[in-house]
Amino acid sequence: MGKQVEPMIDLELIRSTLVDGLSAHLEIPVMEIHTETATPYPFITYSFRGPIVFPSNTPVVTFIPAEGDEAGEEMTERHTEQPTFRIRFSSCSDQQMESIEYALRMHDWFRTIGRDRLKQEANVVVVQAGKIKGRDRQMDSAWERRHRFYVTFRTVSVVDMNQTAIQTVNWN
Repeated sequence: MGKQVEPMIDLELIRSTLVDGLSAHLEIPVMEIHTETATPYPFITYSFRGPIVFPSNTPVVTFIPAEGDEAGEEMTERHTEQPTFRIRFSSCSDQQMESIEYALRMHDWFRTIGRDRLKQEANVVVVQAGKIKGRDRQMDSAWERRHRFYVTFRTVSVVDMNQTAIQTVNWN
């Protein structure tokens, strides 16, 4: 049986492209939602939110001959699909208007500059940037002003398996 030699979805590349791009565009910190550090306002949080949805049809399968194998005995069996997944983004501030402004700027980034950057650098397409909703929360005696939305993405999932070609078939 074949052996998997490549990750299906490069989540770390996707994550770092998102974080680096948003942080550079907004000029504020972008961090995973459960980061334990106390960060001064304003900042952006994100969280991968399931499910990762794979198409119901069978993956596309292609066979690629191994380099330098003139006899054609070794090959790579490549399974390719295009799953979708969602990430929740929240703009956090102690000021209402500041939180809204960063949420709008972030939403614009996903629909313009970020859309191109993600496609070119991480092989991810923005399918939809959803509705921005207010989600303020009280923290002791102060309020944290939050505006969040979900972004649906589509990417390519590739699984490569090394295979040995069948040279002879015995019909007996």
